Amino acid sequence: MSAIGTFVRRGSFDVVVLAAPAVRHWPTVGVKRLSLLCSDAGLSVGQFGGPYLGVKGVVPSPRTGGWVWVEDAQRRVHRIHARAVVRMSPLPEFPDPFAGWRSEGLIPITTAEALLEKAQTRWAPGVAFLGTGNRALRMASRLLEQGIPEVSCIESHHQWGAKRFAGWEVERRRFQMLGGKMIEAYPHALVRRGPLLWEFQLKDQHGIRLLEVSSVISAGPFLPTEGIREYPPGSLLFDFEQTADDLPEKNIEGWFLEEERARLLGGKIIRQLSVETTESRESSERTLKKARIRLKRYHRHFENPFLPEYQGKWLSRADLKRVREFPGVPKTEVVNRLVASIECFEEIACNLCETACPESAIDFSREGKFLNEAACTACGACLPACPSRATLLLQAPPEAGKTLVVFPLAAREEPRVGELVTLLNRRGEGLGSGRVAGYQEAAEPKPGRLIRIEIPAHLAWEARGYRRIRADSEAQDEVLLLSRELSRDPHGGKIEVQLEGEKRFLREGVSVALALYETGRARAGDALLCPDGSCGLCAVMVDGTKKLACQTKTHARMAIRARPPKSSRPDHGVDNDLLCPCLGLTSEEARRRIRSGNLLSPEAALRSVPCGEGRCHGQVCGEGFRRLMIEEGIEAQDWIDWRFPWTEWKFRPGEAE
Repeated sequence: MSAIGTFVRRGSFDVVVLAAPAVRHWPTVGVKRLSLLCSDAGLSVGQFGGPYLGVKGVVPSPRTGGWVWVEDAQRRVHRIHARAVVRMSPLPEFPDPFAGWRSEGLIPITTAEALLEKAQTRWAPGVAFLGTGNRALRMASRLLEQGIPEVSCIESHHQWGAKRFAGWEVERRRFQMLGGKMIEAYPHALVRRGPLLWEFQLKDQHGIRLLEVSSVISAGPFLPTEGIREYPPGSLLFDFEQTADDLPEKNIEGWFLEEERARLLGGKIIRQLSVETTESRESSERTLKKARIRLKRYHRHFENPFLPEYQGKWLSRADLKRVREFPGVPKTEVVNRLVASIECFEEIACNLCETACPESAIDFSREGKFLNEAACTACGACLPACPSRATLLLQAPPEAGKTLVVFPLAAREEPRVGELVTLLNRRGEGLGSGRVAGYQEAAEPKPGRLIRIEIPAHLAWEARGYRRIRADSEAQDEVLLLSRELSRDPHGGKIEVQLEGEKRFLREGVSVALALYETGRARAGDALLCPDGSCGLCAVMVDGTKKLACQTKTHARMAIRARPPKSSRPDHGVDNDLLCPCLGLTSEEARRRIRSGNLLSPEAALRSVPCGEGRCHGQVCGEGFRRLMIEEGIEAQDWIDWRFPWTEWKFRPGEAE
């Protein structure tokens, strides 16, 4: 990388909010909420991040806060002093090292989501997710809806309060009804068995089990987290996990958590930095109290989960009674007409059905009964609004032999009217048959196609999903149609390029990194797909010039040589269990150095184990090293790596303004 510009510009703020490397959305709701709270309290606030203001690092001050170094689009450097520094960081997505984890067979979930949306990637014969959080369960459900036959979610922590998985019960329910499997085990090794085929070895109490997968997607969470850390204690230097997307419906849990954590952090900063009057002090305390109450409520599903027990395929009598008495399910109008049934039995951070309802029939502020049956018009707007498919319409006449249930239409399934479908319980087990009665469209503001199914009356509170009974001839017809489409245009409108000296056809205008995934030539260094190119691991030669694969678009007649970075050690199958791939450090070596030196602090450990000083500056190994230090007895729960710079950066001292 070339040297930076000549001038250094200085500035000062009370509070600065910074985007860490690889942050994908800027600014999100937490950045905006925190900035607004602090500015309303009379504090000066600066936001630095995005495509035109690259944050290069922080130098902590001996007293409070620190100095921030920012580079703008004209490569001018700004040195800014702040009394409080908040770094917005992406969620940790890489697991603890195991044999083969740094091969192209393992990718973080942000990359997997980008591949699912933008790339033509092969996911068959199956996919394994590391982690059972909502993000993992939701993407796993999408893959199952698209027809991927085997999708598993692996939980290695096993204890999330009173639960043995990290996500919501409604997300687990949707995943299992689609045929997904949840496994409690530890990753042992990832071994290549062929092109786009890997053997994933898992270790549990019974020994080693094997999964054949096209990819392992690392999603987490791997440990419970508060989302905010301060290090050193009392320094007003904070790390804030960015959990929100650009829109709340993409990740409603992450949106609410980030917003409330921003209120909590804002109240703490204001209390320490502002000159408070009695009125402002009371306002700050109210903000803190409300944020704590809401955060406690959002995490209540860990302590009071809905974990139904079954007698065979049927809900136990106690849990069926709990379902029938739940304040979101209908009790009176349901015998006469279709009424919404809101069946998220845990108290979770979601109100999308309430927001979508045009008649205000759903109101979570009401105690004891948040569904107003009389106001419900069965318009169906709440069904496509629910990200977990936990909402349906129900009509159950007491003396009729049939019950009418309306579900959101599955992504790939549209049975014919009159066709029989298999009905599923909340675990995805078949209960019997139902008949498709028709279709309807959900009302604005969340339009979507809904399917109406007649089911036996005794399954009214048991059947919560369906699966099409498809003949083999139909599946063969789909394969035949696909082959005919490819025969008409074998290259699919792709452009011709030279890839490693051979002629290949790639999609035009996609990043080289995505093109490498589509052709089965991805490398471990391509895994991050950084939005800002900050890790620098995906270097390629394009027409004889070194470029980053994630930042370079494909075009006709380009020549690509996908050489791995010199600092990365190549994949050695089951031997590749490095903690820091850039420097070639193993977990065993790091533990040995910590134990032999009897190291008791993160700073002492860093002097002995230079993990995170390689090319990616800890983006791959940083969180794994923090977890390793905790396992070795070092107080690193709140440790933040403030080492300067955060990315590769050649600094040329110049004249200060």
